[in-house]
Amino acid sequence: MPIQLLEDGHLHIKEKVIIDLIYFSLQKHYPYIKPYSEWKKRVRNSLNPNEKYGILVEVKKETLELDVSLSILYGTDIRYLSNKVQHFIKNEIEKCTGFVVERVGIKIEDVHFDD
Repeated sequence: MPIQLLEDGHLHIKEKVIIDLIYFSLQKHYPYIKPYSEWKKRVRNSLNPNEKYGILVEVKKETLELDVSLSILYGTDIRYLSNKVQHFIKNEIEKCTGFVVERVGIKIEDVHFDD
């Protein structure tokens, strides 16, 4: 669990909270990206408790490392959108939590078509 020193104590934020913040941030990019498909998430989540929605949070000494698995809309410029999402997630998490995000890994695991 990431811990930050505050003026009069400590701030503890569970990995699940960071995952939820990322998940809700990704919704701003719908329909171009979606979290990784539902049944695959359940299998992967059972293997790693710090992973949910295809999002993995690793806490290093004073930084966070994030891995985000996504489905991308067919016909989208994958490189451009991945770079945009990477910077967006980094900025959102740093702004919301005050923690430094060292790395945001983007994994395109699937492609979807306009629903």
